[in-house]
Amino acid sequence: MKIHVPEWARKEFWDEPPEGFIEFWAFRFRPTCDIGDTLEFYFDKTKVAEAVVFDIEIPARSWCGDSGRFGARWKVFWLPETFKDLRADK
Repeated sequence: MKIHVPEWARKEFWDEPPEGFIEFWAFRFRPTCDIGDTLEFYFDKTKVAEAVVFDIEIPARSWCGDSGRFGARWKVFWLPETFKDLRADK
């Protein structure tokens, strides 16, 4: 599944989640992926990272541990060990 990261989210995209939490991407509608699928993250048209889907969560089950946001959205989680930073200028 391709995810086009908006400009407003790019700086925080590289931040690690708080202790005890795993990273996720939130969607308004049911995402078009399944557990085990690869997520591809793009800045404009450049692929910058990829990860493997670990879990998909329905809305209102949890909120972002840092900000308390995204509770009303579908969430796609990945484990840190599956995340690959593909930037050329790391």
